[in-house]
Amino acid sequence: MTRVKLLAAVAAVFILVLTYLSLQEHEVVPRIAKIPTSVSQPYAWTYDPVRDERNLGLTEEQCEAAFPGQDAEIVRAREWHAANGGIDQDQVKLWIDEPDKAHGQVRILIYDGDIYVVGEKQGVVDRTRYLAGLSMIYRSIVAIPDPRVLPNVEFTLDRMDHPNPEPHRPGRTAWGWCRHKTDNDTWVMPDFNGWSSSGWDAVGGYRAFREKSKPFLTPFKDKLKRALWRGQLDVGQKISTIRKKLLEVTEGKPWSDCGELQWGSRSGVVPMEEHCKWQFLIHTEGKPLKNCNSVTIIHNPLEYVAHFYPLLKSEGPDQNYVAAQNDWSDLENIMDYYLEHQDEAERIAEESKRFFRDRYLTPAAEACYIRRMIYEYAKVQNFEPQLYRNDTNEDGTVTTRVRGVSWERFAFRAPKKFDVPPFPEGYWFKSNQIDFED
Repeated sequence: MTRVKLLAAVAAVFILVLTYLSLQEHEVVPRIAKIPTSVSQPYAWTYDPVRDERNLGLTEEQCEAAFPGQDAEIVRAREWHAANGGIDQDQVKLWIDEPDKAHGQVRILIYDGDIYVVGEKQGVVDRTRYLAGLSMIYRSIVAIPDPRVLPNVEFTLDRMDHPNPEPHRPGRTAWGWCRHKTDNDTWVMPDFNGWSSSGWDAVGGYRAFREKSKPFLTPFKDKLKRALWRGQLDVGQKISTIRKKLLEVTEGKPWSDCGELQWGSRSGVVPMEEHCKWQFLIHTEGKPLKNCNSVTIIHNPLEYVAHFYPLLKSEGPDQNYVAAQNDWSDLENIMDYYLEHQDEAERIAEESKRFFRDRYLTPAAEACYIRRMIYEYAKVQNFEPQLYRNDTNEDGTVTTRVRGVSWERFAFRAPKKFDVPPFPEGYWFKSNQIDFED
């Protein structure tokens, strides 16, 4: 019996071998190709705006390849602070006794890739500004595989357009949306509009705005052959000389669609996405309109610096805007020239769209910029941020606790009561009320 079983087993094995060889011969079961251990031409990643404009988690190498030169303002700030002894912890405390008005500020701790709000001081202007700014920082952090690779930093974010107004406080260091050209201490991050506009206007979220503007990215030759500007003359309760002069120069001109904006009555409002219907857009020290395939005309020299201003080019093959005098004395000649030379105007408009809308003003570029800002800021930070603090109780015992409030909680927590007089008196309201500082 044992011999019979052995012969049966041998026969079974023989049949299996014959079946396998037959299958191999007739390729009934196709073979899976082996992955080569070496590649003669390795894959080289390049930025594709259609694929990558919303990729918030690009690697540092991809960020550098996609957005060369966008960190110029970050490098300036780092070099300035390095040359002036670095940043001490006292320099990032919430600011009181402002020379102009009550500045809204939040003191931020980024620790092990998490955001904690360790201080808040409400002020005039919309609180949603720094909520939007913190949302931008948050998404740039959580987009990478392991946020813990980022260094621990602590800083104050100021929500005003001029975080360190005259007279400047030497050494006062904050993050802000822009800085005056004489203010070297401020670190400039992308404007809060990169998340969403202020709560009192109708622009809405940045991504939604970009989507709504697409129908108006029409061929340049089909756009309105005029120059559009809308804005307030009253900037900070002072009449802007540049804006006033612009309306004087453009009044009655056949190529002009320039007019004053009245927020109260909504008189003169042109929806932001519809700005792209015009061939020419005029910028007056505000938020430049670089999301259109239109020619932007910007007065020079500018008094303020936004995070991408170093990328503006007024001449050469890569020209992406047209420079005008601060008194607009050459604006009529500019308009006459480019209305006559439409091919040149179209080239500038298309370069502006390619360079800014499709690359440097994308959410992907913003996330890369913010992470680079965190890395470079840490290099000149003279202190090691602490997540925990010790509190001494009444009975003498010590309790160790986490500082501040996690961003996830702070974002939905109602602020303390802060009474500000109605506009316009409230615009210059001064207050040293600090909600908390931990």
